[in-house]
Amino acid sequence: MLNLRVVGVWILFSVAALSFAEARTCLYYFWGEGCPHCARVEGHLRALEQRYRWLDIQRFEVYQNRTNLQRLNELFERYGVSRGEQGIPAAFIGERYLVGDTPILQHLESLILTQQGAACPTLTAASAPAPASLGFPFLLTLLGAALVDSINPCAIAVILLLFGGLMIFEDAEDRRRVLRTGLAFTLGLYVAYLLFGLGIFSALRWTSAALWFKTAVGVLAIVIGLANLKDYFWYGGGGFVTEIPRRWRPALFGLIRRATSPPVAFVTGLAVTLFELPCTGGPYLFVLGLMAERSTQLQALPYLLIYNLVFVAPLVLLTLGVYLGRIGVEATGEWRERNIRRLHGIAGVVLLGLGLVVVLGWV
Repeated sequence: MLNLRVVGVWILFSVAALSFAEARTCLYYFWGEGCPHCARVEGHLRALEQRYRWLDIQRFEVYQNRTNLQRLNELFERYGVSRGEQGIPAAFIGERYLVGDTPILQHLESLILTQQGAACPTLTAASAPAPASLGFPFLLTLLGAALVDSINPCAIAVILLLFGGLMIFEDAEDRRRVLRTGLAFTLGLYVAYLLFGLGIFSALRWTSAALWFKTAVGVLAIVIGLANLKDYFWYGGGGFVTEIPRRWRPALFGLIRRATSPPVAFVTGLAVTLFELPCTGGPYLFVLGLMAERSTQLQALPYLLIYNLVFVAPLVLLTLGVYLGRIGVEATGEWRERNIRRLHGIAGVVLLGLGLVVVLGWV
């Protein structure tokens, strides 16, 4: 009889243990490496795991793992999370979710207690492979944006202004000075734009802004494209042109006039970036938004290098042409003035098309 009682107690204990195991609560938590808001939440999660042994927290890092980012986007869509609310850290449990460190720290524990026994969501993206690269279609999009950026009237005007202060040409040494100074200035622009791109890309990744920034840059491309088309049909109409603001030009001209040696020209190229960005930054932000949404920094770096090479290519060619005597600064300036509306028209059409492609979800 005693053995039967022992067996009965053992059976009841086993059933209770199985029931407890089946009642485990699943929590999906999404975070990013280097995210300060996520770091605040991590200690709280560990304390909850110690307090509630039946809590099963499954962590998904989204900055370096594109499959996890797909999972997060799928849950955002399934739970009806608005674009403006999306971000990390994010927690999903049962039929509820929390986004942001403050809501998680304040309300997650009560959700755990009310959603006890909740199962893990089923994710179709769980088995989806992470993309190895951005792919050829994106490369074409990037080249199109970079070409538009490279023929921008602002960039051409700045390099012509630099040459205007150097055009002496009394001997071969003067030509070599023009070559060295022009290339140093262009290198300064290249380095500054590359660093700017890396900074914006990292900011988008760290803040998880890439989750909504893709649509924003599509809209931005459409707006800038329409503004350029306005300058094609009605140059200067509406009281503005999509070029360097006129009130900034005296300071810019004074800065460039001092660039009479390669070291000074390089530093000037770095500084001129601040003046050019309002005029040339639109296509660049467009590309950065697309890359931040679908790639890691290591994957994006080669594309940033390519973009900026295309961006400065006309400046390099113009420098070589002036050095070899094949291109005249005055003639080039006159060509720019004759074709400035056409340049705006080309930029407008391309940017408008790229923006529509993004907004419509074709890329």
